[in-house]
Amino acid sequence: NSDVIAEWKNNLFISSLSGTHVIRLVIRNNKVVGEERLLADQGERFRDITQGKDGALYAVTDGGKFYRIGKK
Repeated sequence: NSDVIAEWKNNLFISSLSGTHVIRLVIRNNKVVGEERLLADQGERFRDITQGKDGALYAVTDGGKFYRIGKK
């Protein structure tokens, strides 16, 4: 719930060690209406994702790499 990337407000973000991407689910009226795979080109297994105090998303990989997801 941040205005850092306004079009992502109220979306759900999922990381999983079984995949090599972060999943963004677009939810409207309690239903998933869209899906996007983020950072798939990095070839990393994403362990966790959270929202920082600055409103950006932060993802960490199984190998300890740290990614900030937000506007430049």
